[in-house]
Amino acid sequence: MRTALVTGASSGIGLAICQHLLQQDWHITGLARDFSKAGSLTAKPCFTSVPIDLADLEQLPDRLTQLIKSIPSINAVIFCAGKGQFGSIEEFSYPQIHDLMAINFTGQAYLARAVIPKMKRAKHGDLVFMGSEAALNGSRKGSLYCASKFALRGFAQALRDECAKSGIRVSIINPGMV
Repeated sequence: MRTALVTGASSGIGLAICQHLLQQDWHITGLARDFSKAGSLTAKPCFTSVPIDLADLEQLPDRLTQLIKSIPSINAVIFCAGKGQFGSIEEFSYPQIHDLMAINFTGQAYLARAVIPKMKRAKHGDLVFMGSEAALNGSRKGSLYCASKFALRGFAQALRDECAKSGIRVSIINPGMV
């Protein structure tokens, strides 16, 4: 059975991807802060919910290390966690800047860092990052959101080159507004 980790699994694109992969007989480990809005997803026999806050950068490395060790094999990681927050730079508090970058980029990079060694040993895997069209052009009232998605796009592009000879495929999808 193929196994995928999906971040942002409790809503939006992440939830839709989980539902689709379950129909394709994948085993899913879903990561999200809160599964209360995920409906019947958490009752599915091939779905494991893991409450985790990818913006909690202090706790994240240890939590991810334990999680990756607990899963025998991982065929794919689909990075859907994200937060859309818009406004002029001066409208953001410093903690809001930190949190937006943590959830949209840094937490995703931490998870990639945690899972890649396992995938390299297996000589296969797919890393699929959910970016945004905001990663293609900056926009008014989007300075921080665009920056977080530009960072994710650059990270995925560089990671693709880093992983090219290891059997790990890296891709990024940049949808419009959802």
